[in-house]
Amino acid sequence: MPLGSLNGRGQLVLTGLLVGAATLALAPVLLPTIARVGRPIAKAAIKGVILAWETTRETVAELAEAAEDMLAEARAELAQELVGEAPAAAGTAPGASEARAHG
Repeated sequence: MPLGSLNGRGQLVLTGLLVGAATLALAPVLLPTIARVGRPIAKAAIKGVILAWETTRETVAELAEAAEDMLAEARAELAQELVGEAPAAAGTAPGASEARAHG
């Protein structure tokens, strides 16, 4: 198949094949260098992920604690309001005002 039959992409295909062949030929030389340079970069990236994970975990724990505190405060206030309203509600019962008027 002639390169011209690829709708003008023949040069790109040929260039890609040449780059691929050159990469394969240079791989034994390049891989140790890439590994030497890439390893510290990979370790730094892993450290960053670990640090981000720990920070996120601590933040979520603090938010959960704050939410639990607010829930406990809301329950305590609600219980106090209900206890405070109970005697007032009993004092406004239909028979309560008559008992006070006669008593």
